[in-house]
Amino acid sequence: MQTVSAAPQQTITPEVGAKAKKIVVNINQAVNLRGDQFSKVNDICIDYVKQLDALNNAKPADLSTKAAALKTTRNEKIKALLAPDQLTGWASFKD
Repeated sequence: MQTVSAAPQQTITPEVGAKAKKIVVNINQAVNLRGDQFSKVNDICIDYVKQLDALNNAKPADLSTKAAALKTTRNEKIKALLAPDQLTGWASFKD
């Protein structure tokens, strides 16, 4: 199993790293990431968690809409990295 780590240019807190790792592990179990997909998905998830955590200051009325938009963007970026045979597994991914 590969380990999850931030790209050298990214500084992340342990909390962000743990949240991103959980997502990446679940994605990997669903689609079996290959080659450099793992590091690319990891970077996408770190960015997603950072942006999601930044929503703590958002108005409650905006929170769910903004969080859903971030998740949609994350999912589209990840789906673009997957091979056609991995998309079947992606359909089973839930977080």
